[in-house]
Amino acid sequence: MNHNFKTLCFGELLLRLSTPSHLRVEQSTSFNIDYGGAEANVAIALSNWGGETSYLTRLPFNFLGKSALKFLKYNNVDTNPSFEGGDRLGTYYLEVGIGDRGSNIEYDRANSGMSTLKTGMIDWDKVLENVDWFHYSGITPALSQDAAKACLEGVRIAKSKGITVSCDLNYRSKLWKYGDAPQKWMVPLIEASDIVLGGKNDASILLGTQFQENDGYEDVPKRIKEQFPHLKYVATNLRQSFSATHNRISCVITDGIETYQSRWFDMPNMLDRVGGGDALMAGLIYGLQHFKSDLDKVVNFAGSSSCLKHSIKGDALICELDEVLRLMEGQDSGLVQR
Repeated sequence: MNHNFKTLCFGELLLRLSTPSHLRVEQSTSFNIDYGGAEANVAIALSNWGGETSYLTRLPFNFLGKSALKFLKYNNVDTNPSFEGGDRLGTYYLEVGIGDRGSNIEYDRANSGMSTLKTGMIDWDKVLENVDWFHYSGITPALSQDAAKACLEGVRIAKSKGITVSCDLNYRSKLWKYGDAPQKWMVPLIEASDIVLGGKNDASILLGTQFQENDGYEDVPKRIKEQFPHLKYVATNLRQSFSATHNRISCVITDGIETYQSRWFDMPNMLDRVGGGDALMAGLIYGLQHFKSDLDKVVNFAGSSSCLKHSIKGDALICELDEVLRLMEGQDSGLVQR
């Protein structure tokens, strides 16, 4: 990756507490600790592939906040844009499913640094200096009205500077609780964005996208592009779920003229589903930076990235670029590398 090309990811850094050995919460006497969050996961993947990546969040500089930032630094993410604030580090609890019992998530994010973020707190001119790509998701505007205002502030300033802006819609029904309709914030955010990733449910609820009776999930990018014709690219992640530990995935992208779909990736022994969409988003960002208009390569790189994430414990895709490329090219799948 061109080290002069800089990507800034903006969102909430989280403490993840997950049940061990597929136990239910009431059965657990301990939790596994990880750090993550949608945008942080994207930053980690891009950095591990050689990218110059920075991360912007607001969190308390207590031992939890510092530990979370150290995890990002360990993965070569520049955390200098992040700053102190809020009462606590946002947390989520993950009850890990198995078989026909799906995983379950509970959020504990009230009064966190990002949920109490306000406009004017971030010096956008400073944090966006020398940035080429700005990535955010629909999670930040779901936290609070003030966070939504601050997110829109940043996206519009990034857009005005000619920075490429990408968004993963990431609808979270358990977060949109402060009273505003999601479309109030997400529609103007997408109007100031260039690239969008989202599914049918995301688009319907967050954007009010209208679908035709016979539309399938693969038609989502086309409908979003029709609604927002200024968008350069729109993508979606297709998922077939046979059990909590056996899924198939594929990626679809359109530029409004042609639509491309990756091959299907079968994952019969998934270790950790969380972060699969973030890995796909990171794959799209990398692919669009490096494969340019070769959208067939872009979707297959993104699909390979997501597939690999399902084999890695924790929130983030931690792997080398060569691993993604080998899977993308159908080489050495599952073999020992000696």
